[in-house]
Amino acid sequence: MKASTGLLLLTALSISLPAFATEYEFAIKYDPDAVDTSRWECEYCEYPEGYTGELDIGVGAVSDESFKFGEYSGLNEEGGYLIGNARVIYRSQEDARYYDLHANNLGLDTRSLFLGGGKQGHYDVFLNYDELPHFISDSALTPFSGAGSDSLSLPAGWVASGTTAGMSALAAGLRGVKLETQRKRLGIGARLLQGPRWGPRWEYNVSFRREDRDGARRAGGAFFLRSAQLVRPVDYETDEVDATVAYNSRKLQVQLAYYGSTFRNADESLTWENPFTAPVGDDRGQLALPPDNQFHQGTVSIGYQFSERTRATGDVAIGRMEQDERFLPVTLNASLGPVSLPRSSLDGEVDTLTANLRLTSALTDKLRLNASYSYNERDNDTPQADYTWVTTDAFLNTATRTNLPYSYIRDTFKLGADYRFPKGSRLRAGYEYDAYKRDFQEVEKAEEDSLWAKLKVRIDYKTHLTFKATHAERDASGYSAVPEIGPPENPLLRKYNMADRDRDLVGVNASLSPTERLTLGAGLDYINDDYDKSEVGLTESREFNLSADASLALNEKTSMSLYLNREKIESRQQGSQTYATADWSAQNDDTVTTVGIGVKYQAIEDKLDIGADYARSHSRGEINVNGSGFPDLETELDTVKLYATYRLKDDVSLHAAYWYEHYDSEDWALDGVAPGTIGNVISLGETSPSYSVNALGLSMRYNF
Repeated sequence: MKASTGLLLLTALSISLPAFATEYEFAIKYDPDAVDTSRWECEYCEYPEGYTGELDIGVGAVSDESFKFGEYSGLNEEGGYLIGNARVIYRSQEDARYYDLHANNLGLDTRSLFLGGGKQGHYDVFLNYDELPHFISDSALTPFSGAGSDSLSLPAGWVASGTTAGMSALAAGLRGVKLETQRKRLGIGARLLQGPRWGPRWEYNVSFRREDRDGARRAGGAFFLRSAQLVRPVDYETDEVDATVAYNSRKLQVQLAYYGSTFRNADESLTWENPFTAPVGDDRGQLALPPDNQFHQGTVSIGYQFSERTRATGDVAIGRMEQDERFLPVTLNASLGPVSLPRSSLDGEVDTLTANLRLTSALTDKLRLNASYSYNERDNDTPQADYTWVTTDAFLNTATRTNLPYSYIRDTFKLGADYRFPKGSRLRAGYEYDAYKRDFQEVEKAEEDSLWAKLKVRIDYKTHLTFKATHAERDASGYSAVPEIGPPENPLLRKYNMADRDRDLVGVNASLSPTERLTLGAGLDYINDDYDKSEVGLTESREFNLSADASLALNEKTSMSLYLNREKIESRQQGSQTYATADWSAQNDDTVTTVGIGVKYQAIEDKLDIGADYARSHSRGEINVNGSGFPDLETELDTVKLYATYRLKDDVSLHAAYWYEHYDSEDWALDGVAPGTIGNVISLGETSPSYSVNALGLSMRYNF
C-alpha cells in the first residue's frame, strides 16, 4: 500500500538524517537561516530555470489489423495514426515554483496526460488522465444478437435442436463480434506541507480517481448438459479515494491514512435465449454479473529511530468489504414454479485486519539484523442460510445448500541477518515462519518453515558470483473433505496450495568483465516442489531457468548486446475418475526459449545515431495423459526493430522507427473448433492468433 511505501522512504531518511544532524546540530534547532549555505554548490548539478521540455510530432502507419499485435499498445487497426508526445517543465529558483506537463501517445487509444505543479517544500497538485485498451479477440463468432448488451436473442427463423448438427440456421446466423475493453481513468490530487523545512513537519495528501471500463468479454451459459459461449457486457465504474495525514520529525514519523473504493456495474445480469430444444419453459437463461460493492480501510503507520543504528516501524490497517445487491430470481423457468429464498440479498460483510512490525539494527558496521512480524485476518461475517437451488434452469433440487463464509488468519515471522565481508562480499541469511488458520476449507491449520541464504562474492572488481539457496517445509495438520460441499470431494484429493510440500531452491549468477569493453553474465535457477503425501492431485513440480547475456563496445561508435533465456516447467499429477484411488496420471512440460541481439551505431558524430534490435521467443506446452499426448501448444514470436535519430540542429531532430513482428500460435482447444463442431456446445469459434505486421513511425522532436 501507499502507506508502506511512505514508511520505506521515511526509513531511508531516518538513517541518513542523524549523521547530518550530528554535524550541524540538526540545522541549529530547525532554523535554516542559522547555517551558512553561501558556499554550498554542486558543480555537476544543472538546475533548469524557466521553461524546458520537448515536443514530438509525427505520423505512423500499421500494415495490418491484429488484436493480438495491438493487445495493449493500441496499434490494432490498419492505417495511419498520429504521433504526439509532449513534455513541458517549468522551474523557478526564485520562489521554488514548478509546473509539469506530460502527454504521451495522443494519437492512440493508450493516450495519457499529466499536469502538476506547486511550490517545492510547500504544496503541489496534479491532474491526470489515461486510457488503457485491452483487445482480446477479433475472431469470435456468435449467432446471438445484442452481443455486448445484457440481453441476447436468437435470430429470426432459428431452428432449435438437441445438438448443433441439427441447427440448420446456425451457419447462416453467425456474426462476427469483437471482444475488447477500454479503461478511462481520471485522477486529481493535492499535497500540503507545513512546518520548518529542517524540522518537524506535517504533510496532508488527498487524491481521487474514477475509472470507467466498457466493452465485451467472454462468458458461458448452460442448460443441463448443453451450453453456449456467450458475450457479456462490461460497463463498470470505480471510484477510489486516498487521504493521508503524516507527521515527520527527526526520530518519530506517524501517518494516518484512509482508502475507499466503490464499484458499480450498470448491468446486474445477462439473459439469453436457449438455442437447444428444451423441456417446457426452459427457454431462457440468466447469469448474475459482478455486483456493486465497496471497500473501506483505515491505516496507522509509525516509525521510530531509537538510535543511529536501530529503527522500528509498524502499521495497522482495518478494513471492511460490503456487498448487498438484491438476489436475482433463482430461475426464469416458470415450469419449475416459484422458488423462495431465505434472504432478499447476501448482506455480505468481510472485515480485514493487517498488522506489521519491523525492527532493524546495525550491530556493527558490518552486521545488520532485522526481524518482522505480520498478522493478516479475513473475518467473513456474511450470514449463513439454506438456499434452494436449480441446476442450470432445468431441475429444482429438493435439498438445500448452505453458503460458506470463508475466513482465515495468517501469521508470518521473519528473522534475517546481513553481513558484509571485506572487499565487497556479502552474506544474507534468514528464517521465515508462516502459519494459516482457515474456516470451511479442507485444511484448518498449516505451518511452513523456510531457511534461506544468499552469498555474493566479489573476486575482484571484474568478477562477481552470487549463490542462493532456500529450503521450505509445509505441514498441513490433517486434510479432510469439507462436509458441506456437494457432491462430496474425493477424500484422497489434496489441493496443491494446502497440501504438505517440501520446496528446494538453488541458484547461481555470475558477472564478469574480462575487458573494459566486454561484460558477461550468466545465471541458473532450479526449484523443486515435492508433494509426497498427495495421492490424488499435484505430486511434483520442477522449474529450470537458464539465462546469459553479454554487452560489447566494439569501438567508440558501436556497441552490441545479446541475451538468452530458457525456462522449463515440469509438473506431475494423479487423478481419479471414481472418487477413489488414482486411476490416471498426467505430465505437463512447458518450455520457453528467448534470444535477442541489439546493435547501436553512431554513423555521423553528433548527427546520426542508428540501431537495431531482434528478438525471438518460442514456447511449447506438452500434455501427456496416461501415456497419450495431446497436440502440443506452440507459439512463435519474431520481432525486428530499427530506429534512427538525425539532429538537424541542437534543438531539432528527426526520428524514424520501423517495427516488424511475426506471431504464430497453435492451440488445439481453438484450432478447428467452429461454433458447431461440438455437438452439445455452441462455441465462439475463435482461432489461435497469428499475424505478420509492419509498423512505421516518422516524427520531428523539438527541444527547448
